[in-house]
Amino acid sequence: MRKLVAVAACAAAQIGVAKANIIPVMGSIQAAVDAANPGDVVVVPPGTYHETVTVLKDNISITGPTTAIIDASNFANGIHVGAAHFSPGPSPVCAGTAVRNFAVNGLTVQNASQNGIFLSSVDGYSVVGGSYVNNGNYAVYPSCSGNGRIFETYAQGGADTCLYVGNDVTVSLAGNRASGCTVGIQIVNSSQVSVKNNTVQGNSAGILAIVDPLNPRTGTDKVLIEGNVVKENNLPSESTEAGLQMIPSGTGIMNVGGDDFTIRNNTVTGNSTFGVAILSDPLAPQDPRIEPNPDHNQVLRTLAINNGFLPPPNFTIPGADLFYDGSGRGNCFSQNIFGAAIPPNIEAAYPCAATMAPEPSTAALSGTALSLLLVLFLSGRKSPGVTWGRRRPC
Repeated sequence: MRKLVAVAACAAAQIGVAKANIIPVMGSIQAAVDAANPGDVVVVPPGTYHETVTVLKDNISITGPTTAIIDASNFANGIHVGAAHFSPGPSPVCAGTAVRNFAVNGLTVQNASQNGIFLSSVDGYSVVGGSYVNNGNYAVYPSCSGNGRIFETYAQGGADTCLYVGNDVTVSLAGNRASGCTVGIQIVNSSQVSVKNNTVQGNSAGILAIVDPLNPRTGTDKVLIEGNVVKENNLPSESTEAGLQMIPSGTGIMNVGGDDFTIRNNTVTGNSTFGVAILSDPLAPQDPRIEPNPDHNQVLRTLAINNGFLPPPNFTIPGADLFYDGSGRGNCFSQNIFGAAIPPNIEAAYPCAATMAPEPSTAALSGTALSLLLVLFLSGRKSPGVTWGRRRPC
């Protein structure tokens, strides 16, 4: 118990509370949350709790060891903080702030039909040191939230994404492990996101950033992807979600239509289709608010080797360690270690010292060929007359 008290004090510090009452869980976690006042810390002892937990109060922290297990079988969420999900449509909006300053430290959350933890319209959140296992769609899912961090969390299994950041601003994901999902880490229509020092292995795709249509925010920008190990993300994709069906299994890091990314100092190996890829957004025609092209992205000092060796059978574009479709402006590649690239002269054609990307005809694809490429990307058909870079022999 003394150790749990110390952890509770740490949790209180995370939400900025100098003094906090400790609310021990005596029966259900929800009962303890209901009894807590803003600033209190709910302490969960080891055991299995068959329930779902809803938090609608500011400055609440829940803490416990990973042997304190929320088994959310037959519930949509293990933990739900804040508002309901926004309603997609032509002009969707996020709800106003529902909860401020929430923290969960430790715990294991498993078997929810949708999300291990879902945070919606939360300003200030911390998800630290827990395990989120075998939840239906997402392990950790902050939506329409901001000023958050996901730190040293283990996420495993999910039909969609292990760690998903959607319509968020100012989020840090660091030191996490993500495996067994369609996507390990996904950043959707979010800004000022830092993805550092994570291990993403054994998913269908490793780290995906994309601009989805019909969301409250209309872009994904100002993203740092640094120091991650992204390897062997080759699970067959069984997703029925349209946006994920276009992402080939065997993808390491992919930026689809995002702007102002810095992708640096990562290790990307053993992904069977692409190591690092930047391309325009083929979903943009579904939403006239979206500008489809990726602009001002940098790929620097990344080790991208032994990728692209076995793209999916219906995907006839050759695999590569580095891939760029030539769209957008100001995208560059420098000081990377790689084998095959598309285009093959990718660093010479798009050096990061340059302030302006060269004309596509000098280094990549013509506009007509690019448009065809995007169709092929979705259909898996190969264009006659397009010459791709060949993989260097070992």
